[in-house]
Amino acid sequence: MALRVLLMIVAASHVTAIPILQGNMYTNPVINSNHPDPGVLIHEGTIFAATTSGDAPDAFPIMADYATSQVSKDMVNWQLAAYVFPSNSSTRPVWAVSDFWAPEIHKISENQFNVYFAARHNDGTLCVGVAVASNPLGPYSDIGSPLVYTPGMGNIDASFFRDGDSDYLIWKRDGNGAVPPVPTPIFVQQIVNNGRSRTGKAYVAITNDQPWEDMLVEGPWIVHTGNGFTSPNYAIGVGRSSNITGPYEKFSANPILRHDADTIDPTQFTGPGHCSVVQTTLAKRWYIVYHAWHNGKVGGSNPRVMNVDEVVFDGSGWPAMADNRTTPTHTPQPFPRM
Repeated sequence: MALRVLLMIVAASHVTAIPILQGNMYTNPVINSNHPDPGVLIHEGTIFAATTSGDAPDAFPIMADYATSQVSKDMVNWQLAAYVFPSNSSTRPVWAVSDFWAPEIHKISENQFNVYFAARHNDGTLCVGVAVASNPLGPYSDIGSPLVYTPGMGNIDASFFRDGDSDYLIWKRDGNGAVPPVPTPIFVQQIVNNGRSRTGKAYVAITNDQPWEDMLVEGPWIVHTGNGFTSPNYAIGVGRSSNITGPYEKFSANPILRHDADTIDPTQFTGPGHCSVVQTTLAKRWYIVYHAWHNGKVGGSNPRVMNVDEVVFDGSGWPAMADNRTTPTHTPQPFPRM
């Protein structure tokens, strides 16, 4: 069967997250505090979400979905379980000084979990790093140097994908941060040594070349957000390919998730982006976990809250939001089917 690769792109933590619950229904956000760029892993029935921490002393909170029921998890009830790099950790990256962004936890083998992340090098360059642990909750040890470092040009938003027996790193070249800005290609490159070294050619999967994407594409997740993350027009799109390295066809109906038409109602959302897309273990349903701003509270110190919504696939294999939506849900929804 031909491989079909889907590429989803987007142009200080509280101990407990309490969503609005009504019986067996929930209402977004599932975490109503600042948890941007959620990188989600389902492992042995528990859902883990690592999120951006910026310059907080404890880097990268790991939220775990410990449901009130001991029988099942629900992707709605979250608690702070650990940090990738606690402030007192001796295994933090010695090369990184600030801007701890966009972590993702990935299972590499039965006894190895890697966190791919972005951070600012002590020379000022944004780099992609990787840290390793034997448990999703750590403790994690940085490998000692950046995995992706380009003098004079930032690299961020790393993700991981396994294609058969080969592993790949996916990341964004941070061209919108250059002066003057340049394009922001999404790269794909094979990685070896248990996900700790790159090898071979880095392929350009996509770049920002559609009007809705504006200055950038970023936040790749392989299973496209366009516009800057502080823009109300930040949104999520998708591309697909029969080969992990491309070329990728972008969906003609992009973006598949965008801001609400009502930009005033405080219960609705602006700028949804930087997602993870996961399939539940038993029910085999697909869900997108992403951040968004509350209407009227964009940028600055306002939180990017964490939402969960269901994704379905049409007859031609393109993903879409359930119930023909193109915006985040803000009314009660059935709990995710695990």
